[in-house]
Amino acid sequence: MELRFSRRDFVAAGLALPAAAAAAPALKPAFRMLGKTGLKVTSLGFGCMLASDPVVFERAADLGINFFDTARSYQGGNNERMVGAALKGKRRNIILSSKSLARTKAQALQELDTSLKEIGTDFLDIWYLHAKSQPEEITDELLEAQQTARKAGKIRFAGVSTHANMTALIPYVVAKGQHQVILTAYNFTMEPGVGEAIRAARQAGLGIVAMKVMAGGYNRIRKGDRLYGADPNALLSRLQKEGAMLAALKWSLRNQSVDTAIVGITDLDQVDEDARAMAEPFGDQDAKLLLA
Repeated sequence: MELRFSRRDFVAAGLALPAAAAAAPALKPAFRMLGKTGLKVTSLGFGCMLASDPVVFERAADLGINFFDTARSYQGGNNERMVGAALKGKRRNIILSSKSLARTKAQALQELDTSLKEIGTDFLDIWYLHAKSQPEEITDELLEAQQTARKAGKIRFAGVSTHANMTALIPYVVAKGQHQVILTAYNFTMEPGVGEAIRAARQAGLGIVAMKVMAGGYNRIRKGDRLYGADPNALLSRLQKEGAMLAALKWSLRNQSVDTAIVGITDLDQVDEDARAMAEPFGDQDAKLLLA
């Protein structure tokens, strides 16, 4: 089931690796089982939403990262197309997920077909009902769409993604028993209840994928998010200390109920830095950086 993408489009995507990027540093990827799915994922996953250079995807794959996450809505659909181009020929070695914001069964299945076409694959390993925060948003109609897709062999596993109200939504998904994977916001700024909900879901056999592990990082602070006070520049000066963002990533991965964390990676330097989280445990210096 190779990715289908024309040579013309592949070349146009600019995938000729520069010499400096071709020599990836030695790294032994760390793997965890994704719940009871049987999928063996690298503890660092690639969140593709923010990336605009296909070379970054290739570099991550060359480092051994095997989990890539995109969505129908990212970059107006262009993100799926770029992921397909960058990972051409590597489909057998990667685990691929995408998402739909659709509200009806017909729309969801149509979006899934579009995703498969744009990426150039016959199936997704995980397909999420995206950005759900209330139980009533997970309708029977959408559950039917995922069941239909699984029976047709277009997806292997069904998931739900959530950015808010995790302490209520995650237990609901577990109790409903219709999903195999949960993609959830999880970072060092959150209440302990989120971690507890994650642990309970993992104990129930669901795969746990963490996102937003850097609490929005630099970008959210620059936008003036009210959570960060009236002087965002002061916070930026602390977070931009070497290792601060890596510490946030390692904090999420120290929870053994988290099977993988998808990080929004934009350039080659970030690939190399984030990859260190697979080999370096969370330590006292990391704790001090986050406390600051």
